[in-house]
Amino acid sequence: MSKAIIVIGTMDTKGDEVRYLREQIEARGHETILVDVGVLDEPPLQADIARQEVAKAGGLSLPEVLASGDRRVAVQTMMDGAIKIAKELYQTGKLSGVVGVGGGTGTHICTGVMRALPLGVPKLMVSTVASRDMSQEISTKDITMMHSVIDMLGLNAVSKKILANAAGAMVGMVETEVGLTPTRPLVGLTVFGFCTEGAMHVKPLLEARGYEMVAFHANGTGGMAMEDLIEQGVLSGVLDFAIHEFADQLHGGYCGGIGPGRLEAAGRMGIPQVVVPGGLDCIVLEFDSPETIPPQFRDRKIFWYDFRSGVRTSKEEMETLAQTVAGKLNKGRGPVKVVIPVRGWSEADGQGAPLHEPETNQVFIGELKRLLRPEIEVIEVDAHINEPEFAEAAVRTLDEMMGRGK
Repeated sequence: MSKAIIVIGTMDTKGDEVRYLREQIEARGHETILVDVGVLDEPPLQADIARQEVAKAGGLSLPEVLASGDRRVAVQTMMDGAIKIAKELYQTGKLSGVVGVGGGTGTHICTGVMRALPLGVPKLMVSTVASRDMSQEISTKDITMMHSVIDMLGLNAVSKKILANAAGAMVGMVETEVGLTPTRPLVGLTVFGFCTEGAMHVKPLLEARGYEMVAFHANGTGGMAMEDLIEQGVLSGVLDFAIHEFADQLHGGYCGGIGPGRLEAAGRMGIPQVVVPGGLDCIVLEFDSPETIPPQFRDRKIFWYDFRSGVRTSKEEMETLAQTVAGKLNKGRGPVKVVIPVRGWSEADGQGAPLHEPETNQVFIGELKRLLRPEIEVIEVDAHINEPEFAEAAVRTLDEMMGRGK
């Protein structure tokens, strides 16, 4: 069955490449929808959705974009317009995938469009800058980046091979028969390296109760990716086992970089969530010797790991974290409970472990209880986060909240 694939590019500078992509995709039996997001020179081919239409969808006429004389205005307008058009095509069932080709500006525009589409929609970016840090361009989405290796300035034997491979990859993705159709309720679980053992206990317990677990690495991007899937309606419940990202966010740590919506989607969507303070005992920073400890942390306890190390969170930071977590949970309208492992929150925090400070953890617990709405229950479990007993308590709590507990 033929599928419709959007091909996006600035056709004044990447027209030959876009034409070749179209030919390669159509030769494999699929339709293409060419979207021109360029604004300067006349394109060498006619787009299915011309730049005038894209600019209009972005809120300005093309003459207004040009008259502004501002490159930033042009880029944002064309990206906004292409996003609107792509979302409308997807919502009406006329879009099965999107492939883009571009340099720095083209990559920025095309990946902006891709980020606006749901998980599972095939997304492929052929980019001259793909070897750079693409974390901002990819964000939490399932975007595949293909490095063009050479600059895209017309067709030659190398660019043709790269583009033909891209067409083959895109066609392969849209032809897949696997859909995003869960047969069991999906539960999102955040995982952090120092709590991995506990998370591994959770998986079989959830499966035994008829759930399917989807794990998210709580590395900054992972937690936000879970929020996106909650918003998309993919997840039925959440076991936020490792909210360590909030600790790292305090000092720009290794797993920081979360957005303002972290820990809010479940409450907004009204789905059950259990929150565990996994990893809040430490801030993970990139240093690996006493000589490289940041000066402000030299009086703290340290958990030496690899090229990263964990710095013990202070009582003042625990108060701040409790205020942040309580503020977010109080805003929600869905069922939520906090389940706390009294004997430690990570492998660095336990009897005999380098960061073990029960009295500091207690500051968080006390402040959280003081600030949470009365109906949000805080359950303290006499176990360590990595022990099977704690996993059982957390899963049982979520199962009861989802109305399936026995």
